[in-house]
Amino acid sequence: MSSHGLSQRQVQTLRLSPQQILYTKLLQLPVLQLEQRVKQELEENPLLEEGQESLLEEQDFDEGLPSEMPPEPDALHDVLNSAAIESTLAEKGVAETQATEKKLGEEQTTQEENDFDAELSEILNDDDEGYKVQQLREPSDDEREYLQPTYEENLSERLLSQLHLLDLSEKELLIAEEIIGNLDSDGYLRCAFEVIQDGLLTAGIETTEKEIEAVLEKIWYLDPPGVGARNLQECLLIQLTALAKEDLDDEHEDARALAQKILTHHYNDFIMKHYEKLLQNLACSPDELKCAITFIQKLNPKPGGDAPSRIGNYVIPDFTITFNGQDLVLTSNERANIQIRISKHYKKLISDKTQSKQTKEFLREKLAAAKGFIGAIQMRRHTMQKVMTAIMNRQYDFFVHGESRLKPMILKDIAEDTQLDIATISRVVSGKYVQTDFGVFELKYFFTTAVETESGDEVSNRIIKQAIKDFIEKEESGKPLSDDKLAELLSERGYKLARRTVTKYREQLGIPVARLRKKIESIK
Repeated sequence: MSSHGLSQRQVQTLRLSPQQILYTKLLQLPVLQLEQRVKQELEENPLLEEGQESLLEEQDFDEGLPSEMPPEPDALHDVLNSAAIESTLAEKGVAETQATEKKLGEEQTTQEENDFDAELSEILNDDDEGYKVQQLREPSDDEREYLQPTYEENLSERLLSQLHLLDLSEKELLIAEEIIGNLDSDGYLRCAFEVIQDGLLTAGIETTEKEIEAVLEKIWYLDPPGVGARNLQECLLIQLTALAKEDLDDEHEDARALAQKILTHHYNDFIMKHYEKLLQNLACSPDELKCAITFIQKLNPKPGGDAPSRIGNYVIPDFTITFNGQDLVLTSNERANIQIRISKHYKKLISDKTQSKQTKEFLREKLAAAKGFIGAIQMRRHTMQKVMTAIMNRQYDFFVHGESRLKPMILKDIAEDTQLDIATISRVVSGKYVQTDFGVFELKYFFTTAVETESGDEVSNRIIKQAIKDFIEKEESGKPLSDDKLAELLSERGYKLARRTVTKYREQLGIPVARLRKKIESIK
C-alpha cells in the first residue's frame, strides 16, 4: 500500500527572458540580415519608426509597462548556454504563437477593434508624423548596383525553357522535368533512377530506367552541355562529344579526339597524372599529349556553375580599423548603427484616456515589444564594440604591420578580456567582418592556435600555412615538394614541425599531394 505526502525540493533551472532570447538571436546576425530583421520589426510593430531619439531617455510613457530589460553583457554570459537557448527558443516560439493567435481571434470579434482599425488607418496614412514603412537607408549608386542585382534565370529555369526545343512526348517531358528537379546546384544528377521513378509515380506515371536514360541523354546536350552527368568522367566526355559537332580545325580536332581516348580508356592514369604511362599507352608525342590535356582542362567540370542559381553573398564589414600613424582607430559601419524609436503619435495615443481597454492593451503590448527590441539592438551594438576592441588590442601588430604579425589567439582569450561567455564571443565573430588596411577579414580569421619556433617564441599556425602555400607556389613544375621537404624548408625558417603536421596543414589548405601537383609542362 503506497503512501502519499508532501515534500520540498530545491532545483536550479535556466530560464531566459524574451529580451535575452532576442538579444542572443540578433547577436548572431551580420549587417545585411540585421537590416532585414529591423525592417521586419518596423513592419510588424506600428509603434516603431526610424529615428535617433533614444528610447532609454524617455520615461513619460512607462507607467504600467514591464520593467524587465536585457541584462548588461557582463552579466549575460552566465545564462547564455547554447543548448538551453535552443530549447527555450523553441518553447517560447510555440507559446508566443499560440498566445498571439488567441489574442487576435478575440480582438477580431469585437466592435472596439473595428473602431481601433479605423483609427490606426488614419494615423498610418498621416504624411506628417507617425509610423512609416521605409528603407533603413537609401543605398548609394554603387551599393544599388551590387546589392540589388537584376534577376537572372537559375539553372532549372534555364533548362526547362529549352525543353520545348526537344522532340519530346508528353510523358518524356514529365520525365525531363523530374530529372531537372533532381539536379544538384553544380549540374550533376547524383540521385538514383529509383528516386526519379518514385517522384513520377506520385503523379501516376510509371517509367522504366531505360525511358529515364533516354531522356537524360537528351538533357546532356542542352545548354550548358554536360548538365545531368552522373560523374566527372561522364561530364567531360559529354562536352567532348558536343564539341565534335562543331567545325574545329584539324589541330583542335586531333586534340579533342586524343582527349576523348584518354578520358574513355585511361581516365585513372589521367587523374593520377601518370604522364609517362599515358605516353607509353597512347603512343603519342609529348606535345600531342600536352595539347590533349590542355583541351581537357578547358572543359567545364561544373556545368551548373555557368547558370546563376542564386544571388551571391556580399560581404559588408561591420567595422573598419585604420592606423593613423600613432594609434588604431576603430569605427562601426554606419549600416550597423541602426536607429529606431517609438512613434510620437502612438505615445500620445497610449496616454489618451478615451481609448478602449482593448486598444490600450494592444498598444501597451506593442510598446513593451518595441522597448525590448530597441534594448536588444543597443546591447548587441555594445557587445560587438566590446569584442572588436578586445581583438584590436590583442592583434595590434597585425592591424599595423599586416598578416605576418598575426598572433595566436583563441576564443577563451577574448572571453577573459571582455568577461563574456565563450559562446557569446563565438556568436559575435561568426559571419562578421572588419575592413583593415590589408583587406577585409572575417573576425574568425584572427583566432588561431600557436606553433612554437626553435627560439621558443609562439607564432600563429596561419603564418605556417601561408609559408607552406608560398613554398608550393614557387616549386618546380616537374619536381613538386614532398611533405618531408616542406618540413625541412620550414625548419630552415625556424618553424620545427613534424611531417604529419605539415600534411595536416597542407590538406587544410586544400592542396593535393606532391604527385598530383605535377604540372603538364613537365611532360618530356
